[in-house]
Amino acid sequence: MSDRIYVLHVDDPAVVEAATGALKQAHCGITVETETNVADGLKRLDEGTFDCVIAGYDLPGQTGVEFLDAVRKQSPDMPFVLFTTEGNEAAASDAISAGVTEYLRADGGAEPYARLAHTVVNAVERTADDIEPTQSTRRERAIEELHSTARAFMRATTADAVAQVTVDAARTILNMPANAVHFADGDGLYPAAWTNQVEELIGMPPVFEPGDGLAWQAFETGETRVHNDVASSPDRYNPDTDIQSELILPLGDHGVLLIGSCEIGAFDDTDVTLARTLSVHATAALNRLDRDRQLREERDFIDQALNTLYDLFYVIGTDGSLQRWNERIPEVTGYSDDEIDEMSVSEFFPADEHETVAAAVEKTRASGRVTVEAEILTADGERIPYEFAGTQLTDADGAPVGTVGIGRDISQRKAYEQQLERQNERLDEFTSIVSHDLRNPLTVAEGNLELARAEYDSDALDKVSRAHERMRALIDDLLAFARAGETATDLESVALTGIVEECWQSVESDQATLIVEGDRQVQADTAKLRRLLANLLRNSVEHGSTGAQAPADDDTDHSDGSATVRVGVIKDTDRNGFYVADDGPGIPEDDREQVFEEGYSTGENGTGFGLKIVQRLAEVHGWTVTATESEAGGARFEVTGLEPA
Repeated sequence: MSDRIYVLHVDDPAVVEAATGALKQAHCGITVETETNVADGLKRLDEGTFDCVIAGYDLPGQTGVEFLDAVRKQSPDMPFVLFTTEGNEAAASDAISAGVTEYLRADGGAEPYARLAHTVVNAVERTADDIEPTQSTRRERAIEELHSTARAFMRATTADAVAQVTVDAARTILNMPANAVHFADGDGLYPAAWTNQVEELIGMPPVFEPGDGLAWQAFETGETRVHNDVASSPDRYNPDTDIQSELILPLGDHGVLLIGSCEIGAFDDTDVTLARTLSVHATAALNRLDRDRQLREERDFIDQALNTLYDLFYVIGTDGSLQRWNERIPEVTGYSDDEIDEMSVSEFFPADEHETVAAAVEKTRASGRVTVEAEILTADGERIPYEFAGTQLTDADGAPVGTVGIGRDISQRKAYEQQLERQNERLDEFTSIVSHDLRNPLTVAEGNLELARAEYDSDALDKVSRAHERMRALIDDLLAFARAGETATDLESVALTGIVEECWQSVESDQATLIVEGDRQVQADTAKLRRLLANLLRNSVEHGSTGAQAPADDDTDHSDGSATVRVGVIKDTDRNGFYVADDGPGIPEDDREQVFEEGYSTGENGTGFGLKIVQRLAEVHGWTVTATESEAGGARFEVTGLEPA
């Protein structure tokens, strides 16, 4: 049997106070918990595990004998001592008949409280033959009550609340009144919750710094420590403490549960097992709070990130309702979060967009991804064009659970498209004027020139003819320049070699030779690429020099003054494209940017639009064209910015 005896004393406050002090003085192993009325006494008895009950005879509302009857119904084998200052033979007879363990009068001789302590000890010891069954019953009941305490742990929303539940359970269920929970915070173990008995024994619980005492050893190792005689341990925190035995249980990384006793060897195997069960529950509750905190922090971080988006973020459930959204949606739509929570997706769009939106949702379910343009209808009736990109959400088994997506305001893009459409309309008008209103009178002029040549032979007519040719060249280049500004839309993959040889047919001359060095696929608007290459090839032929020296590895015969034009592939680390180079006089370094300006020309018959058209055609593809020097000292035009081949 353990030297500890847990007593519940129910009586008048003055009697209880005097008896408690005397009992503790008479027997250091007696721990007394007190109440002043029968109802609270029964409740306390139900909440804790006690070895003996002491009660007065004249209690508020009931007699001590009536209280005994209630105790017997709840705990038939509980030792019960009736300790009263007022009694008679009839009261004693009633008590004995009711099954009282001992009947003791406070005024019956000297040192009544010492006799009370002796009586309590004897009453408890008389159950020694039943100690094993009692211990088993206590253990089973305590385990059952500890499991019920798990609900209190689940309700706890803070670590301090978990600490308080732990302390209360150790005191009331395990009958370990001197206990405390210390939490790890920074570089120490700080007291979070403790019982009144702890303060009575040691005052305010201390803060354990790293390496301090037995508590830190248990926390650092993560092992439960049972110290049957604290005084024998050189690592004890307080050498002058009244605590003789100590049970220390780590609570994972969170801290420790400390349980103390003024007796040596106070904790048996059952005590350790029950305390470990309690510490497991407490640790699980603290771990849950940590996970909940981490989940909240992650959710808050994600919400903050989503709320910083200028775009709309949304998650749509399989029933068509919004399950989650960022702050941008109520800002744009004008609906409150509560209103949005009750709305279906279709309610955010005007009626003429419902079919488009429904088709997009179905496409997402079928293909897993969709991009669609639709106008949002705000609470104020405003229509705002948006582009929505949605992706299907699935569960762990791959079953669809909804759609997640982003909505981007495309008002500016739509306005630009409308502006571009108007510009294209004006461009169409301009090209119509150039191609018809200018070409028609030019054709008339050329026809009359031929009639004049039939009647007259004059150098002046030759000058008119050259003027007509220049006008027609200007008209062709103006049309090409205007059309070069259109967007490259009809993209396809073409072989560079094939399209270069095709363009060469239109500029081929007896005074020039084409050499194609390498091939690659080019993703381009074929018509625009053909015009770009034709202009570059024609420029190289027209500006080639008969006096230029061919490269040493060129086996082409230049004795007749012909030019050589080379087309090749650029495959630098950060540049991809092609070049057109010649062996002519080249372009002075100071003029290499100027050659792309409108009207710039070094030829007598040049219009000054050829290279400007090249630059415009490159830009509509997203490419860059630059002028530099070829290996032969001539001009080299590089077109870069192409996707890697």
